[in-house]
Amino acid sequence: MILIEVRDANKGDLREVTSLWRQLAELHSNLSDHFALSWDSRLRWSKYLSSKFKELSTKLIVAEENGKLVGFMLCLLAPNTPVFAERKIGVISDAYVLPERRMKGVTKLMFDHAVQWFKKNKVRSIQLGVAAVSLEAMEVWRKLGFEPYMMYERLDISKIPARPRISSRKLIRKTKSPTRKALRSRIRIRRGPS
Repeated sequence: MILIEVRDANKGDLREVTSLWRQLAELHSNLSDHFALSWDSRLRWSKYLSSKFKELSTKLIVAEENGKLVGFMLCLLAPNTPVFAERKIGVISDAYVLPERRMKGVTKLMFDHAVQWFKKNKVRSIQLGVAAVSLEAMEVWRKLGFEPYMMYERLDISKIPARPRISSRKLIRKTKSPTRKALRSRIRIRRGPS
C-alpha cells in the first residue's frame, strides 16, 4: 500500500524540490527545443524558489512517501490584469510527480491542498500553463476540471522567410506645408482691409 503525505514544504525541502524541478525541466526539454535549458538553470531556479518561498503570496506543496519527496506543486497569488473584475488569480506555476508515482492520485492530493489555500486567500479562479506537446499533463489537468480559455502562440524569428527589399523610391510625394508666416498672411487677406 502506498501512503502519500501531502503537506506545506519547509525550508529543508527546497534542495529536494529543486531536484524534482530539474526532472520536470528535462522532461520539457526532451519534448521540445522550445524548452532548452541554460547551463545554469538549476542554480537560477534554486535561487528563484528560495526567493518565492519567503513570500506570503507563494505556497509550496510537497508530496512525501516514506521520507522521500515524490512530487511538488508551486502555487502563487498574482494580480489580474486591472481591467477585469477579478482582482487576483491563483496560479499553479510548476507541478511534478515522479513517473513511478503517477496515476496514483498524487497530483489530485496536492491540488486539493492548493485549492484550500487559494480559497483561504479569496481566489475565485486558478490558472496554469501546460506545454502543448505534453498530452499526459493536459489530460491530468482536464480530469481536475481545467478547461482551455486562452491560447498562446509562438513564432521563432529564425523561421520567418526573408522578404524581398522594397525599393527606396518614394511612392507618394509629400507637398510642402505652408509656413506660419504664409498662413498668417492668408488670414489677413481673407479678413480684408481694417
